[in-house]
Order: sequence, then structure tokens, then C-alpha cells
Amino acid sequence: MYPGTATKKDITPKNTRALYFKSNKDSNDPCPVQVIPAVNIEETPAQYLIVIGAPGLYREDFSIEIKESLLSISAKRETVVYSPNDRWEYDLTDWTRNFALPEDADVMLAHAKYENGELIIRIPRGNTIGNKAKAIVYVY
Repeated sequence: MYPGTATKKDITPKNTRALYFKSNKDSNDPCPVQVIPAVNIEETPAQYLIVIGAPGLYREDFSIEIKESLLSISAKRETVVYSPNDRWEYDLTDWTRNFALPEDADVMLAHAKYENGELIIRIPRGNTIGNKAKAIVYVY
């Protein structure tokens, strides 16, 4: 062990605390860390499958837009009330993710579904003609 490092016997639940990192948010915010949800991307011969873990939201909170082969996914929820005495380690109420789509993605047939805290976006493969089109994907 290096001098000054804690060992298991030094760390007890009484002397542990949550760590927060600097961010550009307000210093009075109980959740100062901007959290972006994790994404799983799967490619099959028939489609592209994008699964985003975003619990605690509603399908109306999401905005999905495809413009010139760029998939833009964002979520915003206004009804979050924080108490100064609470500690929050994640806040998935305001975020944006962008993905570049491959040439064979058919953006006109893309669809999304939100269930069990996951946003599931399916984009079929095969059509390269409509790839440059602008599309808004509704969440079901």
C-alpha cells in the first residue's frame, strides 16, 4: 500500500460520502453532475437497434429527430422538484445524444417505443434513397 491510501478497515459507512465533480451548473443545485444515459447499439442484417436506459421519464418527454443522417435524441422534463436536503447522484431530466447513421439506414421507417425505463429505437436497413430526408420519430 502507498502511504496515505485508505485500506478497507479505514473505510466505514460512517465516514463515506458522495463525491460530486465540478460542472457548469448552478452551485446550489443538489445534483451538480450532468448525467447522460447509457446506450446499447445493436446491428442486425435487418435493422439498427438503439436502446437507451432512461428511467423515470414519460414518452412525451422525448424528442427524436433525424436530419441528414444525424439521429438526435433528447429528453426534457420540467416537473422535477429538488429539496436542499436531498442528495441526487443522477438526473436524467435534460439531456441530448447524437448519432451518425450509416448510409443504408431507412430513416423514413424508423420508430421508437418507451417501456420499462428504456427507449428502444428501431431503424430498418436497406433504403439509401431516403437517407438524407428529415424525419421526426414519435415514441409509442
